[in-house]
Amino acid sequence: MKKVLLAGTALLGLAALSTPASAEIKLDLGGFYRFYGVYADNDEAAGAGTSLRSFEFRRDTEIHFNGEATTDNGLTVGVHHELALGGAVNTDETYMYMSGAWGRVNAGQEDGAAYLLQVAAPSADSNVDGLRTYISGLNTNLWNAGYVANSTTTTFAQGYDHADFTTVDRLTYLTPKWNGFQAGVSYAPENAANQNVVGMSLDQDAVGDFEDLWEVAARWDGEFEGFGLSAGAGYSTASRELDVAGTTDDLQTWNAGATASFQGFGLGVVYKTTNNGLDITGTDSDTDTWVVGGSYDNGPYHVGASWLNSDTDAGAMRAGNDFEVDQYTIGGGYTYGPGMTFRGAVAFGDVDDNTVGRTDYENVTQVTVGTDVQF
Repeated sequence: MKKVLLAGTALLGLAALSTPASAEIKLDLGGFYRFYGVYADNDEAAGAGTSLRSFEFRRDTEIHFNGEATTDNGLTVGVHHELALGGAVNTDETYMYMSGAWGRVNAGQEDGAAYLLQVAAPSADSNVDGLRTYISGLNTNLWNAGYVANSTTTTFAQGYDHADFTTVDRLTYLTPKWNGFQAGVSYAPENAANQNVVGMSLDQDAVGDFEDLWEVAARWDGEFEGFGLSAGAGYSTASRELDVAGTTDDLQTWNAGATASFQGFGLGVVYKTTNNGLDITGTDSDTDTWVVGGSYDNGPYHVGASWLNSDTDAGAMRAGNDFEVDQYTIGGGYTYGPGMTFRGAVAFGDVDDNTVGRTDYENVTQVTVGTDVQF
């Protein structure tokens, strides 16, 4: 009886503590729909069976579910889930978050601090030449057949987002903004997204896998005499679970960027570098990326242009040859409703790939016209 009374008293105490923190749950539904016509001339090498389409339609669709509540003591708790709709329905991101005057914590499959606080350069069309490339007809596999398949990428990425591992479960803390300044840190035990499965044991160390994924980043946004200014930097590192001497290494990536805007005009520059998690004996394995962008916005109208240069050293190529890409993009858009834009862009690529047995591919051209609807 005494144990029952104690248990009942404990339950009443917990109920009393939870009463002041009651809250109403707010449910939101959102997402986006992107539809483009894409023309691309990849200048593929001549040979039997070598033929690429020059025109296709491209679609990118997601539905977002969000549930959020704020307690009486000011703590906001939410759960966010994104479904990518393609040939199959896949989870893109799923995480919970807590926030208050002390900052914010994300827990689950969400990008880390290095990406969340990364500064992006102005672009012609953010879907085509922004931080992440969502719409493209350029065949990067054709360009770089010798590129090493490692944990971060298996093909040249036209974007420059600082996100070495996107589909992992991690913890991220972001500080509140103080005079425009914000910082963050992220940690993940390994490069995997692990949901609970009955009978599943913890993963075994393996060659090619990483552990102890850390990210730190900081950003400042402000205004000075009519100029909007942003500056930020981020660093990430991950350890190899099993290292192979003369081949693999701990992964290290960092970025730095700055932008300025004035009366509708914008200008920015971003630099990103990574060692690709490789240490080929006697040969560098870094990929260095520079991006410069400019834009002008006047009411619903937008025009922009960007230049991206990505140079991968020979150590990250199977055949031991450097791989360099220059991409120039110009375009614009028109906002025809809340969250609704028409967009068009032209991109020109200059690819320098001296892989053994192949010739350079140059003068790559891409034209994109489409619409982006955010809801």
